[in-house]
Amino acid sequence: MAKLDLSKKTLKKKILLCILYHDKKINLKKLLNKIQLKFIQEVLIINDGIKYHFKDKRYGSIKFINEPKKKFSIPINRNIALKYAKKKKFDLILFLDSDIIPQKRLVENHLKAHIRHPETSIIGGPVLPSFKIKNFNFWEFLDGRLSWFTSVDNNLSHYVRWPYHLPTCNLSIQISKLLQKKILFNEIIQTGEDADLFSQIRKKKLKAFFDKDCKVEHNDRKNFLSFINHHLKWGRHQYYNLFKLDKKKIIEFLFIILFPFIYPILIVLQTFFVIKKWCSKNIFYIFLLPIFLLIFSLKSLATYFESYNSFFK
Repeated sequence: MAKLDLSKKTLKKKILLCILYHDKKINLKKLLNKIQLKFIQEVLIINDGIKYHFKDKRYGSIKFINEPKKKFSIPINRNIALKYAKKKKFDLILFLDSDIIPQKRLVENHLKAHIRHPETSIIGGPVLPSFKIKNFNFWEFLDGRLSWFTSVDNNLSHYVRWPYHLPTCNLSIQISKLLQKKILFNEIIQTGEDADLFSQIRKKKLKAFFDKDCKVEHNDRKNFLSFINHHLKWGRHQYYNLFKLDKKKIIEFLFIILFPFIYPILIVLQTFFVIKKWCSKNIFYIFLLPIFLLIFSLKSLATYFESYNSFFK
């Protein structure tokens, strides 16, 4: 394959980098130092009430949007970024979260992938767990293994097919393709907005591509409360992502009646999709099966309780 000349093919592209900064413990300057900002025309930082401003010529143009913590919502703020990108006439937006560690050529590899696949709307890549054997942390280890995106084969580039999607912590979007189809993030939900986004793009017949070279590492949760809160929250919003297909009350009522019969099947399928990847690497992961089943059981219970909340609103 001929070497791609980014200097000619992408300088015509106007690229916005959007970082959701939601943890004041993370050093934003260190994160920016790891990103290839020479390809970026502007950086948009969206905070959940964290007053973090600085000026540094090395980072070019940086715009901060401070959202009050009570109003901070991941899908709402991603929509703010999309609308800002449209207003400023950017061609691409690269979404990163502050809890990721980018590889050295992350931006360059996203751009190369868009050049190779101009028909795609969205490009994403591997999100690797942060667990290290030297500093063993059980909750970090478990969180990394339970993340749905770890079940994707990270060594093979491919078009993204159902039931998989790409996480929005490492996602670049051709803005015009998305907005022409009137696709925005679902602001009702607080997490799982990536699953809903991919549901929308499939309905509109748009394409997404997983590029194995667009790698980031994710800082997984290191204590029980943050671990369990995340998975219970994901379970609650799984109701909106997977099951709330109609706003009619009769459909919601039927879901409440029928879900107990779906519940065991859902738990087994979710556990299977995640654990099969780990067992292919090391068969001893099979001993995590009871824990995986327990966590997915709790997530599905959270889904069921959310259906009650929705029905009786």
